[in-house]
Amino acid sequence: MSFSVVNMELPAIEGGKPVRPSFKEYFPKLTDEEKQLVLDVLDSGRLVSSIGKYVKLFEEEFARYLGVRHAVATINGTASLHTAVASLNIGPGDEVITTPFSFIATATSILHNNAVPVFADIETDSLNLDPATIEEKITPRTKAILVVHLAGYPAEMDEILKIAREHNLYVIEDCAQAIGSEYRGRKVGTFGDINAFSFYQTKNMTTGEGGMVTTDKEELYRYAKMFVDQGQESKYYHTILGWNYRMTELQAALGIGQLRRIGELNAAREKIAQIYMDELSNLNGDLLKLPVLKPYVKHTWHIFQVLLNLDKLRVNRDRIIEALKAENVLVQVVYPRVIYENPLFQRLTGYGKGCPWLCPFYGKQITYKKGSSPIAEQVARSVITLPTLPGMTEEDAIDTANAIKKVLTYYKR
Repeated sequence: MSFSVVNMELPAIEGGKPVRPSFKEYFPKLTDEEKQLVLDVLDSGRLVSSIGKYVKLFEEEFARYLGVRHAVATINGTASLHTAVASLNIGPGDEVITTPFSFIATATSILHNNAVPVFADIETDSLNLDPATIEEKITPRTKAILVVHLAGYPAEMDEILKIAREHNLYVIEDCAQAIGSEYRGRKVGTFGDINAFSFYQTKNMTTGEGGMVTTDKEELYRYAKMFVDQGQESKYYHTILGWNYRMTELQAALGIGQLRRIGELNAAREKIAQIYMDELSNLNGDLLKLPVLKPYVKHTWHIFQVLLNLDKLRVNRDRIIEALKAENVLVQVVYPRVIYENPLFQRLTGYGKGCPWLCPFYGKQITYKKGSSPIAEQVARSVITLPTLPGMTEEDAIDTANAIKKVLTYYKR
């Protein structure tokens, strides 16, 4: 249903009255139970996992929630991705195929293991990896496909897994934005050989900073467990090169409380997303493109991605964002460029001296040229991102949608 109608009027940036009188911020709303769990850690004095109980309990509850055998808690989502790639023994001379339209950590987790990211292209409906563009990127050096479920929208796992099986490749799922999302009735984070989650403050559930690695494979679990604990097989006995990626008891305690109500948290985001769908439907296919939901996926709406039809607007995307911010609504661009357009990839700096790209184990040259992933580049130029954050009300969502209708209608050609 539609909640309101916006008459043609001047945007605030052009001298009109803003949709909202002031800007509003949104933060996680913690329950008494969640606060008590954290206080229990503080009262106990057991702040670290080696002497506490909550990290182990969080790992067990998270694995049970997903339906996987193993989960390893980490300090953040980037650490989880780094750990996942490392656990597959991916390293110098190897390539990993992934999406160019994601947060930078998707690709740097590959670089941190001295392997080379290779970028396929994306679909315009889901903004996820397009399976049709993966096979052409496979070479004798390809070891894995790193799949992102962007914004909570599950990627096409059947087709991706089929390609991986045919070419004997590992699959890693980046579920940083997708806890609770489902593909054909099965939760993401259960398809890949090893998978990564994030619990950053804005994620669907949070531990402030935090992450989780999931797998059904015992050998990968054991490696990941050592990798996040300085490579220790037992105390002061270091078997592999590892990092200190251990989650704290405070993070885990909060995570347990959040996980126990993840259904409620995801439902709140879905409600906000549905308001956007309803309110912006009249502009869909004209001034903008709304997400297109496939019937066999469950989207958890970490963010709400909209593509502008810039050919029908008199100004560029940057001006649209400025105008929307002047209306005092929270609108961002996630992401303003594809990953390989960042200087890190254009200059091929890495850890210095061109590694891993110029590593003798690699033995070939790669460049990241404009036009390599044309759909992703087009999306990065036209996307705007609407919030679905905890604490948002129906009124907040309606105001955001009204600001978009007001601004886009004014700047229509």
